[in-house]
Amino acid sequence: MSSPQFLPIPPELFAHACSTVTQRVSQLPFLRGGVHVTGELVGVTMECLNAEPTRALALSTPRDTIAGSVAPGLDSCLEERLRVTGKAVVPVIAEVLCSAGIAEMTEIIDRQMHRPRRAIRLLPPWTWHIASALAPSLRLAGEVDGSSFSWMDLCPVCRTGVLTKIVGKQLFGIPRTDFIIECSHCGAKFIPVGPAFRLVSIAHIRDPLWKKHLDTTHSAEEWALLARGTAPGGKVAPSKAPVAEKRPPAPLPAAHVTLTAMKDGTLVVPVLGKTIYFRPVALKVVGSVKGDAFFRVQRTLGELLELPAFHHLREPVNAKYSRYLSLKAGLFLSQLKERHDPFYREFLNGYGDERYGTLMPGNSGETGKRGVLIVAVNRGLYHVLDFPEPVSETITGRFARVGPDDCLLSGDPERCRVNALLCTSRDTAGLYVWPAEKEAERREIATAISALLSPK
Repeated sequence: MSSPQFLPIPPELFAHACSTVTQRVSQLPFLRGGVHVTGELVGVTMECLNAEPTRALALSTPRDTIAGSVAPGLDSCLEERLRVTGKAVVPVIAEVLCSAGIAEMTEIIDRQMHRPRRAIRLLPPWTWHIASALAPSLRLAGEVDGSSFSWMDLCPVCRTGVLTKIVGKQLFGIPRTDFIIECSHCGAKFIPVGPAFRLVSIAHIRDPLWKKHLDTTHSAEEWALLARGTAPGGKVAPSKAPVAEKRPPAPLPAAHVTLTAMKDGTLVVPVLGKTIYFRPVALKVVGSVKGDAFFRVQRTLGELLELPAFHHLREPVNAKYSRYLSLKAGLFLSQLKERHDPFYREFLNGYGDERYGTLMPGNSGETGKRGVLIVAVNRGLYHVLDFPEPVSETITGRFARVGPDDCLLSGDPERCRVNALLCTSRDTAGLYVWPAEKEAERREIATAISALLSPK
């Protein structure tokens, strides 16, 4: 007697089966009759039934027969594949599948014993073959082939349940959305963010690695790849689907002062009746340049309002956003920005909504000098600062990186300004130094150049 060939259940069909059991019987996993009913048990049982030509198996294998003389039943199949006690498991899983409308009880005639045996049959809509697609009667309501909602047929968190679009339900601590998407198995919840979706809640999931995906936003295609192409908690596979075109950074306003450049890159600044020569500083921009750094602010909105810099925002927040006080301020501000609510800017300094990168000083003789520093873009003068530390220490200690809290009203606008200028315009921007050891001399020149930056 040849062994059956178990064709793996398609992920979409498996997800629908688990969802159907959850909706019609009980939330998976659950305990019934001393048997732990899981998604794995449901899927393996369906594979055992689908492997038979008639899509049916006897419930039990007679114990008083010679091995191989009769066709094995579902109990033997489950014992072999799952290492469980088939006699105890089969009555329970048979009842569950029949109650869910996935299978039905029947009788089959045993050709060796020439007598009927109680059996269970997989219903036609729940069968599959190697080239089959999901039966039309089992497709998600509202699903359209090729639409962005095709990812909803398998939850990327638990890889068991299906995702359902729910209208009219709001999540506590999350800004209002037109709808949410919720998993029927693990309770994971997603909210729409433009054309993408953000994972905002995981009700129960064993794999702790999934915590790193909380508050992350991916396109529907990326979530689908995560559900089917990697293990739970894995990294999102690169998506080949076209992505929305990124908006180019806003152009810099025209500089009030345009400087003269010499052949060696030195900039000439006429000030106080003198000609000051600023030498270029070797500088590297490492990695990518990204915006929305304030999305990562970890304080809650309520904690932020306790800081003196935000006291003036208490009244408008309490009037309109009071239920979000326990929400992380970064998530709150990100939701406001993504919904084009300009109120988020009230929490940021004048340069807190720029794009930033990582700066590293290069190897040159200028990095060890003290003096006055200027930032120029296309020979346009944009910023001046006086620092007593060597240039290399000024770069690494002050401007190398911009953290989330630096973007806030209580943060460091100068750090944001300088980093954004040098990183966003990396091809045309530069940092220049005029060496000066005396503090009074540095202060005099820096003050005079600052006056040039003020609009006339």
